[in-house]
Amino acid sequence: MTGHARGALPVGGILALACALVLSGGARADGAFPDEFSIHFPPGAPHRIYVGANFGLLVSEDDGATWRYSCEPWVVSGSNAALAFANVVFYQVTADGALLADSLQVTRSSDVACTWPPSTGSIDNQTIGDIFPDPNDASFALAIVVQQTASYIVASHDGGETFDAPHLYETPDLLTGVEIARSKPGVVYATSVSPSGGPAKFLASAASGAAGSWTETSLQLSAATEPRILAIDPADEKKVYLRILGGTTDEIWLTENSGQDFEVILPPITGRLSSFLLAGDGAIYAGTRAGQLYVQPAGASAFTPHDAPHLRCLGQRPGASRIYACADMVVDGFSLASSDDKSATFQPVMSFTQLLGPLTCAPVQTNCAAHWDRIQGVLGIRPPDAGSLPDAGTGQPGAGDSSHCASTGAGAFSLLLVALFVWRRRRA
Repeated sequence: MTGHARGALPVGGILALACALVLSGGARADGAFPDEFSIHFPPGAPHRIYVGANFGLLVSEDDGATWRYSCEPWVVSGSNAALAFANVVFYQVTADGALLADSLQVTRSSDVACTWPPSTGSIDNQTIGDIFPDPNDASFALAIVVQQTASYIVASHDGGETFDAPHLYETPDLLTGVEIARSKPGVVYATSVSPSGGPAKFLASAASGAAGSWTETSLQLSAATEPRILAIDPADEKKVYLRILGGTTDEIWLTENSGQDFEVILPPITGRLSSFLLAGDGAIYAGTRAGQLYVQPAGASAFTPHDAPHLRCLGQRPGASRIYACADMVVDGFSLASSDDKSATFQPVMSFTQLLGPLTCAPVQTNCAAHWDRIQGVLGIRPPDAGSLPDAGTGQPGAGDSSHCASTGAGAFSLLLVALFVWRRRRA
């Protein structure tokens, strides 16, 4: 598609545009959504589940039966302040199971969320717009650096511990996301928008993003409409799904030829998408916080909407059929649910009120103690009997192998969550 000029934005450079996009609800790519949760199934740990929430990273070692967490102040900066929510944090898992946390800076954990040293190198003291690890190569990751008048992509060759100095791609536009294909090594896509009224762009590289390898395609979008990468098809590197954010609507586009042309597969819907899943059987799921789930079954050509939890994430463990969904505990009565009937029904798995406390490793116990005291007090629950509980958070897989249908009471925690959600929406 070719593009046409988009309305000029207020003067203030790339960072001003980035702030505007964040406030409009479109800050990140890769299926991540501002103010939303995420769910991850790390390779090599068949019973471990991570849930990224807006107060920390939750960890289950027993398929969701029990949960502990690493508090956000520790993940972000090593602070031990209670409820010191520094930034919205977005999580990624590398091909060898390490965790990357992006909160405008990048931290990394290789010990199941116990310690979070900052990534270094060319991203030191820079504003990070997005980060994405290679799903095939645990040593390779890409990051977007956003400056006042430009943005650019840099690479890591040690799994996100350090980032190189050379700019793989640099533009006066705002790079809004980057993602790496699973099915073919070296294939990378990115999106950008212009602070000066130029066209939004879809960017492609078949050489791991190397300088000079990028092709640019202008997107035919109306003014104040922005593209975001939702996902690259895990079985076909040429198929890329884009989320198109309008002023009050969302839609989904698909390219099947690496961006040469696009088709609309989900026409504009009123409101915002909050979750997206390419299921293992070929079905596509797109959900909203308003409790609508749009489903395109495998082999079908259209989406069908139906009622669902107020979705904040969707996920599926590779090789499994069960679908997981993050929900709104205040409205739905649970924080995580699962479906074994292709989203026709969802069963509660976990509520935040059932957290057992910080991970049991010493750094988290020490640095999250004040945070947990505050959370526990707001929850109004008594400390559990630690002797009868699985030892989540030690880096050792738990013994359990079944899902747990949790009780759904919200109680006083509703007040905290309401305050958190309002605060996060304003910051995001």
